[in-house]
Amino acid sequence: MKRWSSSTFLVIGLVIIAALIRIARNSGWLPLPPNVAPITAMALLSGALLPRRWTFVVPLSAMLVSDLVIGFYSLPVMLVVYGAFAVSNVIGLWLRKRQSLGRIFGASLLGSTVFFVLTNTAVWAFQAMYPHSVSGLIQAFVAGLPFFRNTVIGDLGFSAIFFGVYALGMVYWQRRLTLLTSSTHG
Repeated sequence: MKRWSSSTFLVIGLVIIAALIRIARNSGWLPLPPNVAPITAMALLSGALLPRRWTFVVPLSAMLVSDLVIGFYSLPVMLVVYGAFAVSNVIGLWLRKRQSLGRIFGASLLGSTVFFVLTNTAVWAFQAMYPHSVSGLIQAFVAGLPFFRNTVIGDLGFSAIFFGVYALGMVYWQRRLTLLTSSTHG
C-alpha cells in the first residue's frame, strides 16, 4: 500500500478548509459577497496537485458535503455547477506540470469564465426566470455580470491563497527534511 505524502495531506486539508469556508459564507458567519467562494480554487489546486485518482473525488465530495449542510437547489442547475467545477479540475490537470504565477492566474480566470457561462446558461435553460430565447439568454448573462465580478475576485484571491500556502508548506517541509537529514548524518 502506497503511503500518502505530506503534500497530499496538505492539499486535502486545503480542500476541507475550502468546504468549511463555503459553509461559513453561506451561513452568514463569514461576511463575503455572493459568489466569492473558494470552490474553483479548490478544484484547480486538486487538479494540479492531488494524485490523479483523487483529483475529482476530493473537491466534488467537499461540494456535496457542504451542499448537505447548506441545502440543495434545482437538480439540473446543481449538476451544471458541479460540472463547471469538474472543468476547473481539468484545467488544474493541465496546470500539473506547467505551474507558474501567470498560468495559475490564467487558469483561475478561465475557471471563473467557464463557471459564469455554464451556470448562467443553466439558469436560463432550466428555470423560468428568463424567456427561452436569445434575448432571454442575453438577459441571464447581463444579470449575472455583478456575480461574475465577485466570482473572479474570489477565484483569484483563493487561488493565490491556496497555491501560496501549498508552496510555503512545501518549503517548510523541505527545510525540515533537510535539517532532519543533516542532523542524523552529521
